[in-house]
Amino acid sequence: MISRKIISISIYLIIVILIFVIKPDIMFNSEGEMKHFGYYNNEETTIIPVILVLPILALLLFILTLMIECIYT
Repeated sequence: MISRKIISISIYLIIVILIFVIKPDIMFNSEGEMKHFGYYNNEETTIIPVILVLPILALLLFILTLMIECIYT
């Protein structure tokens, strides 16, 4: 059976690669650079920066794989 760590890391890497390839406007500015955290009304700040999303995504994916493993075992 494949380890839950390997599954979590694989899904995480796929999502991170997609984020950096797609470069959503809420996380990146028009030049393709990451926006900084802030709530000012300009193009350089955002409430949802990449630096905040990636660790939360990693935790959620690991918890999700734990839940799925508990259901199917």
